[in-house]
Amino acid sequence: MSTKAKSRTIKIDIRTQGYGQKPSSDERGEAVTADYFNALDYRFLFEHAYDAILLADEGGRVLASNSRAKRFFGYEEEGVVGLSVRMLVAGVTERLLADLQKVIADGLYMRIQAFAVHRDETFLPVEIVVLGNRVRAPDIYCYLIRDIESRWRAEQKLLSAYHAMDNTDSGIGIVDLDGTVTYANRTMVSLLSGGDETAVVGKNLDTWFERKGVVEPLLSNAVRGVPWSGEQRLITAGKSAWLSISVVPDMNEEQALSGVVISVRDTAERRRAEIAEYQAERNRIMMESLAGVCHALGQPATVLLSSIELLKLEGVKDPQRFTQIVDLCYDAIIQLRELLQKMNAKRLYESEPYLPSLAEAKTMVSLDGSGEAAGAARGPAAPEGR
Repeated sequence: MSTKAKSRTIKIDIRTQGYGQKPSSDERGEAVTADYFNALDYRFLFEHAYDAILLADEGGRVLASNSRAKRFFGYEEEGVVGLSVRMLVAGVTERLLADLQKVIADGLYMRIQAFAVHRDETFLPVEIVVLGNRVRAPDIYCYLIRDIESRWRAEQKLLSAYHAMDNTDSGIGIVDLDGTVTYANRTMVSLLSGGDETAVVGKNLDTWFERKGVVEPLLSNAVRGVPWSGEQRLITAGKSAWLSISVVPDMNEEQALSGVVISVRDTAERRRAEIAEYQAERNRIMMESLAGVCHALGQPATVLLSSIELLKLEGVKDPQRFTQIVDLCYDAIIQLRELLQKMNAKRLYESEPYLPSLAEAKTMVSLDGSGEAAGAARGPAAPEGR
């Protein structure tokens, strides 16, 4: 038959167990106080405490203060006795004092973060702990006021850094050495999960990135204290993104490696713009190239047309002249064939001359019927490459 153990509360007086006691005599044999709690000078503690201490009534009127409070609020000569807590602490209202009375009456204490008002009307961030008698509702309240300006400035600096990091257009995350995401800003959450933070924080990087191509290299480089960068295409929520990934080691205040800081940016739009720009440039070059080709085709075509018209209109009977005209037609056709073959084999269009120069053009028989060679052809020059 089993029995359930009942919990009991045991009151232990630590003074009877030797804590807080001194031996009845020291090594020199001199008698000392057995219980030195009763011998503590609380007035000394009140005056020399690091915190500014105010004793005030239920309405907030200061009844007593230590020297630290006088210096802190700037009333070193006349002191703060008789002043209202409302003058010394910004934001104190009747409602706050009523809530304070209720909390203290319940045997609790209240901790407040506020701004103290210095005599020269400057504001200092402070933390205030209000204490009272835990046995009954007190007539006097004790305000322990501590200067937290350095901590407040550090918190504001961290808060500003957090807001800047959370609102940047780059995805920022903190990852531990196992690859688990411990923090992700809004942009990173949007890129990886479409806005669901629970689907990112606590998950491993291999949920989205290739293990061998991305996760392992970035972690191994972080262990060696070396930054790493890479790219990977990612499809999430039906949207395609091309992510640029940059990683740096995350060092703690002791300069020990605690993880990695990862930055992710969607470069899909930039890549699309680059591709569009490349395509537009390619089309421009192709048009220039085709213009050059057309210009180059015009020269042998003109020679061919002129020769055929000469044969058709005059009916050349001179064998030597006939042979010259046929040779010119043959050379023009060969040149046309070479240009067409060159166009057919072209894979990347670029501006370049298809004919070396006018000096290499074939001579053309004049149309005056003299039978003499008229000289070099006078067609326009092929375009030079840009």
